[in-house]
Amino acid sequence: MVGYAGSHGYNLVSAIEGNPVVPVTQPDGTLFFPANGARRNPAWTSIDLRTSTGHSTYNALQTSLVKSFAHGYQAQISYTLSKTMDNTQAQLNVDSVNTSVYAMNPYDPNADWAPAAFDIRHVFSANLTWQVPAYRDKALLSGWQVNSIVSLRSGLPFSPSISTSNWSRDGNTSGEDRPNVKAGVDPSSLITGDPNHWFDTSVFSMPLAGTLGNTPRDFLRGPGFANVDLSFVKNQAIAGNTRVQFRLEIFNLLNRANFGTPTRTVFAGATQNDPVLPTAGQITRTTNPSRQLQFSAKVIF
Repeated sequence: MVGYAGSHGYNLVSAIEGNPVVPVTQPDGTLFFPANGARRNPAWTSIDLRTSTGHSTYNALQTSLVKSFAHGYQAQISYTLSKTMDNTQAQLNVDSVNTSVYAMNPYDPNADWAPAAFDIRHVFSANLTWQVPAYRDKALLSGWQVNSIVSLRSGLPFSPSISTSNWSRDGNTSGEDRPNVKAGVDPSSLITGDPNHWFDTSVFSMPLAGTLGNTPRDFLRGPGFANVDLSFVKNQAIAGNTRVQFRLEIFNLLNRANFGTPTRTVFAGATQNDPVLPTAGQITRTTNPSRQLQFSAKVIF
C-alpha cells in the first residue's frame, strides 16, 4: 500500500502576549523594545491572550507491506515520511519541554511558522508472528509462537532559548526569548550525537537587549527512538478445548537508552556578554525504561 495523507488546520487556539510593550521599528525593519517602555494599554500589565489565529499543515507519504498469515507466519512493515508545520501550539507539547507555547514576537506570530513541536519526520515499524512448526510426539517442542515488534522514529524538534523571558523587553512574561545564530548555519551540522553535549553551542550569541533573537522556532532536533520487543508464547493443550498459555515477554530487548530532549537553554540572559551555560545541550533523561521481562500464564477454555 502506498498512499498520501494531508490536512490543514484553521482557527487553532494560539497563545500570545495581549498587551506587549510598544516597540520602535528600526531602519532594517526589526523591532526594538526600549527599557521601561510603555505597553499598548498602560493601565494593564501582561495579558495572557488566547485567540483562534493558529494554523497548521500536515503532509505524509504512507507506505506498508503486509504478509497475511499463511504457512505459519505473518509480517508487516510500515514507513511514513511526513511533515507537520504550524505557527503556534497553545497546549502541552508531546515532550513538554521542547518549545514555548507562546509566539516569541507578539506583533508577528506567523514569524514562528516552523515544524510543529510534535513533528516526527520518519516513522518505521515492523512486526512478525511466527508459528513454530509442530513436532509429532514432542509436546515440549509444539505449540510455540514467536512475536516481535520493531519501532524506529526520528527525533522531535526543539528551540534553543534564553533562560529569562524579559531579555527582549517585549512584555511577554510567560514566553521565552531565543538567541541569535550565525547566518547560513545548517541545523543538522550542529548535532553532535553526544548526550553530554547534543548540539554545538558555539554558533549562538546573545541578541542586543531589547531585540528578538533570530534563531527560528524548533531549529534543532533531539535524539531519535529505537526499540525492539520480543515475546515467546507456548500453548499447551490439557483436555478438549482447554489449554494453558505461557508467555515470556521482553520489552526493550536490546536495552537501548532512548534519550529525551536536551537542555535547550543556551544563555541565562543576565548580561549582554553572558557565557554559554555549561548545561546547554546536556541530556538528563530517557524516554523509555530499560529492558524488562514479564512472565505470565493463563488458562483458556
